[in-house]
Amino acid sequence: MCVPYRQLDPKTRRLVAIGNLCLVIGLLLWNFVHPSSQIEKNWLDGVTGLLMGLSIGINLFAFRFAQSCREKTV
Repeated sequence: MCVPYRQLDPKTRRLVAIGNLCLVIGLLLWNFVHPSSQIEKNWLDGVTGLLMGLSIGINLFAFRFAQSCREKTV
């Protein structure tokens, strides 16, 4: 599925931006937070996984929403 970003409606663009922001924060979290104990490492790993999952879910929802909107307008 190849959807040009400029052809998306503003709500879908916002959702894609939020999803990408979650992805970037999840990827860069280990660079800025340095855990000292195993419990902190586990929490950081959990938060990273949560942000990655949110990113995947939000982006899939946004593109599914964009696809359904496009089908209705045609």
